[in-house]
Amino acid sequence: MEKKTVLLDITEVDNPTSGFGQIEKNYAEWYSKMDDEALKFHFLLPEGYVADYGQKVDTTNIRRKYHKHSSKGLPSVDLWHSTNQQQLKRHRGEYDKFVLTIHDLNFLTEKNWIRQLKHRFVLQRAINKADAVTCISKFVGKQVEELFNMKGKPVRVIYNGVEDITSQPEAKPAFATGRPFFFAIGQIRQKKNFHLLVDMMKHFPEYDLYVCGDDHFDFAKVVRQHINGLPTNNAYLCGKVSAEEKVWLYRHCEAFLFASQGEGFGLPAIEAMQFGRAVFVSNYTCLPEICGDCAFVWKDLSIDAMAKDVKDNLPGFYENAEKIDQVKAHAKEFSYKKHIDAYLQLYKELLGVK
Repeated sequence: MEKKTVLLDITEVDNPTSGFGQIEKNYAEWYSKMDDEALKFHFLLPEGYVADYGQKVDTTNIRRKYHKHSSKGLPSVDLWHSTNQQQLKRHRGEYDKFVLTIHDLNFLTEKNWIRQLKHRFVLQRAINKADAVTCISKFVGKQVEELFNMKGKPVRVIYNGVEDITSQPEAKPAFATGRPFFFAIGQIRQKKNFHLLVDMMKHFPEYDLYVCGDDHFDFAKVVRQHINGLPTNNAYLCGKVSAEEKVWLYRHCEAFLFASQGEGFGLPAIEAMQFGRAVFVSNYTCLPEICGDCAFVWKDLSIDAMAKDVKDNLPGFYENAEKIDQVKAHAKEFSYKKHIDAYLQLYKELLGVK
């Protein structure tokens, strides 16, 4: 029997410091090594991107400007998987089945009402055409079902895989002061609430705070203002860090802090749990769902209340070996094997193969 071709749009694979980029890097590694009896895989790659994925997969590079207006040159496949909702801004090739993965609806809070309408129109049109819609958390799935006409199609929740990075090499960043520290990472955008973490540090003069991530966004100016106004001078906006530096920061931080109000999954919290770190998260969006009882949840994002929660819970955390083991085991639940197996099952169900 001739194999069915599944295309995965991994056009963010060249941006490994982003969440989408991390996911697509792992997709490339997993699917390029797979020898499935019923399925063959095809990668849609960024413009000009060159990579050797071996003989088992085919590849096509997009032309960003051209393919915003035309599908010419894009492959015809049995199943097309748009692995995130950002990929809907351009044309797709011909396909028999279409899988759409929605990571979040952050545009509802990040965009003005005109751009919100545009995003909703594009997403609704894709939902109409999709044979299956997947979301990365129950929270996002519920949002999608409430705000869009699903045309009778159920949302399937397939949690993100989280790469086990505990055995990867580490490197101490040049900015590390040698003092005990808290760690936070993500794009420096308003929804991440990094300014609240900075303000909280006045209660922790014995600790430093390293806020890491892409800081080209306008909100980075606000975070710097908060840092400059901090009387304890113990918070740092460090920019992007390497994979090796990130591993070191997770392994050596006293706590991982994640006060975000706009997550579809919250991957950094699970990465921190892989190292058995104390994790503090906000009580917003998917974070309580993803972290379960393995994180301390800030139910009040006022500075004094956040500081009190850290002071009340951090001192005893590392004395409880059973709790640390529980945290590490929880992180392992989000394996890439489980994630990929769920998608393989979905592809085969839609294509009618075993």
